[in-house]
Amino acid sequence: MDEKLKAKIIEDQKLAYKKKTNKIKKTVIGSIIKEIRNFFKKRYWDIKFNLYYKIKSLKNNKNFFENKISILIPSRKRSKKLERFLETLKIKTANLKRIELLILLDNDELEIENYRHLVDRYKKNIEIKIFQINLKTHAERNNYLAKKSNGSVIFPANDDLVIETINWDNLVDKEVSKVGDEEPLCLWVNSGNKYPYLHCHFPIINKEWYKRLGYVGSELFNFWYLDTWICDLAKKSNKMLYVKSIKFKEFNAQSNISEFDETYMKNISDNKMEKDLDIWNNSMKIRIEESKKLLY
Repeated sequence: MDEKLKAKIIEDQKLAYKKKTNKIKKTVIGSIIKEIRNFFKKRYWDIKFNLYYKIKSLKNNKNFFENKISILIPSRKRSKKLERFLETLKIKTANLKRIELLILLDNDELEIENYRHLVDRYKKNIEIKIFQINLKTHAERNNYLAKKSNGSVIFPANDDLVIETINWDNLVDKEVSKVGDEEPLCLWVNSGNKYPYLHCHFPIINKEWYKRLGYVGSELFNFWYLDTWICDLAKKSNKMLYVKSIKFKEFNAQSNISEFDETYMKNISDNKMEKDLDIWNNSMKIRIEESKKLLY
């Protein structure tokens, strides 16, 4: 597939999503009203996140303990991208021995030998487990891995992610210590969003969050909205901390055409994004009820 065709597919996908979310501007007045609403929305969450962080920081335990961190990565035909992630994980992590990396592959994975080779290369330093099973959705895959995890912190990641913060795991310990073991928590890391208080691409949850809900991602969706669901429940329950100092970067196809691959095509096929948006818009009552599980 040539570069022009790749670019067209990506642009068509963005355009379809904008139409679906009414992001295509129709009138000047409508655009102005929308910008005013967005301004107050951003300011509201900016103030709320900062205030909540300061309150939680007052209770900060300086003698925080070390958490076992379970990283969940469903992957398909992306052994090279996973290798890129592993290299940054190796360099940026203070204590690799407390990392548990769980990888899920389909039964028909064509690059299985490459994945096994990666495990052999890194298993001396990192506890890595590969699971092979056919599951339909991204959420189902993450939930399967979560059930296999042993960490007190659960990090649903992607294979196209890289870690940019040195000793990020120590910072996770520091932030998680701001709540008790019996309080659910969602850490919003710095994932490069223009408005970080509105969304986080890679939210990290503690074990209590997972216990209360019984899942990482909602299985209502075809592929998307795993992170959006977590973030929305975090805001509705006020169980969130934004940690600017922990920075991750994603090399996705929508912003990096060189990352365009067969897996991306599979993820956007059958209008999954548009279908999932409809599901999201009709799930408000469910999200409200689910967020209540994080309150008691």
